Amino acid sequence: MVFKLASAEDAQRIAQLHALSWQQNYREAFSAHFLDYEVVKDRLTVWKERFAHPKENQFVIIAEEHGELVGFICSYFEENPVFGAYLDNLHVSANAKGKGIGTLLMQRLAEEIKVRNHAKGFYLWVLDVNYAAVTFYDRIGGQRFESVEANDIGDKIFSKTRYVWSDMDAFLKLVASKNRG
Repeated sequence: MVFKLASAEDAQRIAQLHALSWQQNYREAFSAHFLDYEVVKDRLTVWKERFAHPKENQFVIIAEEHGELVGFICSYFEENPVFGAYLDNLHVSANAKGKGIGTLLMQRLAEEIKVRNHAKGFYLWVLDVNYAAVTFYDRIGGQRFESVEANDIGDKIFSKTRYVWSDMDAFLKLVASKNRG
């Protein structure tokens, strides 16, 4: 497994994995039309823009196995004055789930937060219908902070929950203990 900073050359692969992940996990949140006909173009537009005009605080890491993209994380440091870094995207290919890739990507984010000496941790929003992700975030110490209804993505109203990890040392200790066990 190789982890590295993403570049503009990765935009197409990231967009494809992102779209596929949504197609597999968000059937209850987005319309079939959006997922079947619009999501690939939507995600490609987003990722081309993110690499063409990256925000100064943008941090994108990809995970590859035998040259194949199997996961990625996109975050924005110090995006929120209360919660710290915003973990905007974390996706792992279906055939690579269960290998700890998501945890390792989040570990790299936590380590980078510490290296940059940011006082706060990180947070993310997860769609409530993504049951596997909700279970995963609960298991790795995420604290549910709030749930809201939204329609900022796709074409339907959905529920999402903010998860917060405020102590990077505690998170890294938890991850290390799970990796040993």
